[in-house]
Amino acid sequence: MEENRQTSAAAHEPRSLMRLGVFRRLWIGDAVSRLGYQVALFLFPLLAVVELHSSGAQAGLVSASQFVPVVVLSLVAGVFADRAPTRTLIVVCTVVRGAALALLGVGYALFGLNLWMLLAIAFVVGSATVFYDIGYQSAVPKLLKPAELAEGNGILQASTSATQMAGPALAGVFVQLAGLPFAVTVTCALFAGAGISFWSLRIAEDAVPPPSRPGGRALLAGLKFTWTCRPIRDLCVQSGLFNLHEQAFLTAFMIYGVRQADLSTGAVGLIIGVASIGALAGSVGVGRLASRLHAGKTLTTGLLIASGSLLLGPLLSGLLPPVVAYGLAFLSNGLALGAYNVYVMSLRQTIPPREFLGSVTASYRLVALGPNPLGALIGGALADALGAGDALLVIAVSLAVSSLPLLASPVKGVRRVEEAGADLRAYVPAPAAQQPQPVQEREG
Repeated sequence: MEENRQTSAAAHEPRSLMRLGVFRRLWIGDAVSRLGYQVALFLFPLLAVVELHSSGAQAGLVSASQFVPVVVLSLVAGVFADRAPTRTLIVVCTVVRGAALALLGVGYALFGLNLWMLLAIAFVVGSATVFYDIGYQSAVPKLLKPAELAEGNGILQASTSATQMAGPALAGVFVQLAGLPFAVTVTCALFAGAGISFWSLRIAEDAVPPPSRPGGRALLAGLKFTWTCRPIRDLCVQSGLFNLHEQAFLTAFMIYGVRQADLSTGAVGLIIGVASIGALAGSVGVGRLASRLHAGKTLTTGLLIASGSLLLGPLLSGLLPPVVAYGLAFLSNGLALGAYNVYVMSLRQTIPPREFLGSVTASYRLVALGPNPLGALIGGALADALGAGDALLVIAVSLAVSSLPLLASPVKGVRRVEEAGADLRAYVPAPAAQQPQPVQEREG
């Protein structure tokens, strides 16, 4: 009996995640892999402009080719992630991205660079990234306890924000000072290092045989769960609305900064980059305080602040220099959004049953990221119709209003991430006459 009590106590004893070898390897591998991806993400359109002297439309086409796979392949990747060994999936995707970059370097050396080569390599890297992201996000709840997810995702989100800041800068420096061969070589080395770190992972679920359900039926079952589970649906729709507005705001702001506020392109990029600094701080802070924060209230408050903070730019730009007004807006936006993303990811990993984890992640990403191209079109159209300054105000007001429905979601009542699975799964319509039970606040 005494031995059983000691075993139970050990199972619930909090662990230092950075001293946990399996998490440390996942974190290092993901950070290095994301740095390589962020370099490549900026490198492709940069090469189109610098090496090929492409038009703006052609450079935009190169950028878009990296995001098209999100719409085309996300659902397929979700089914595949539910069936394939997780470690194998993320290792293969990492190697494929590095190999594609290596192929770009070889092609450049033998035949010179051309637009079609750049488009093809960018599409391959984007496709592998879709599978990687879903596999990696499915790996986190397999390696950590439910109570550790918020802290772990805070650490992982912080490194993501850091790479988003460093990647574009490194890509520009590599191409300017050392040329394409060096840039490609370093990026390949980053993916190779990430692959080595991932290869040493040991994930118990890798030994579980794949489900016998056919791929089409598995996909439909995962989509049905995503849509019928109200908490997941609420978060999914809310993220899609947020990203739609944010992309519209970013597009209108770039037009406003250059044409109306007379800012340099470097200043515009610096102001937008401030959001990543805020996201880094928000992710780290929430991760460290996760055990003391109310998950649902932190999530909803983070969304409301992230949405409303963009109003600071249009409202204060008449009183303060645009650099200061919009710098404050983007900094506040990033800080709150970092907190929101930590809990959204943690709940998305906790609520679904394990067999739906990949499908839910895939369908969530499709709805959340799919509106980005539409948002860019809306932002540009509003800037042409209203003027960029007025367009920013309209978009910011619409974003603030669109965040209010989450206040009525059962997600708001979740006190701890580890309690969310059983409580919020009750909101899935049961086949029998079972009535869902509302989330109850728990003390402690």
